[in-house]
Amino acid sequence: MSIVAFFSYVMITSLTPGPSNILMMNEARKFGFAGSWKFSAGILAGFAFLGIISGIFTTWIYKWIPVIEPYFKIAGAAYLCYLAWRIGFPKESAKNEMNEGQTSFFSGFIFQVINVKSILFFLTLMSTFILPFHQTIKSTGFYLSLSILLGWLALLLWAGFGSIFKKMFVRHDKVFRIIMCLLLVYSAVSIFL
Repeated sequence: MSIVAFFSYVMITSLTPGPSNILMMNEARKFGFAGSWKFSAGILAGFAFLGIISGIFTTWIYKWIPVIEPYFKIAGAAYLCYLAWRIGFPKESAKNEMNEGQTSFFSGFIFQVINVKSILFFLTLMSTFILPFHQTIKSTGFYLSLSILLGWLALLLWAGFGSIFKKMFVRHDKVFRIIMCLLLVYSAVSIFL
């Protein structure tokens, strides 16, 4: 496994704007880092739960039907190219206004468990970057745990910086998007190397 491609994929998909990142940032901006702890804890717990369930499911499918490995690689590479396209050529979207009330642990957890970006993140991670190279429970668990930890750190980063990070992201948006797009394309190509 290319460790550079693995870390590029995990960091880019974790740091780029997604529903969870944006919701945590907005919640922290409204109520402060400590004030948004219930919702943030729900998102983090949902992310870990989703990672473990996706890891078990993907491992079971991957070992049960090894014939589908090339399709997992193609799907993973296609998803990486799709992410690169979305990052490199973003759509203009209207700003989402959040409700003024604080959200709960449960709402954060449920939101994260049904978050399509996170589901595809873990399925692609397992099928493209972990399982083709690591078949033992110990090594698979290590890389999955590392991915969950890095995802948590990225989510907390978005929450911690709140509106400050948002302003910086807007100011350097074009350069950031180009770098992220190129790193994702590199990750997609490295799947087949």
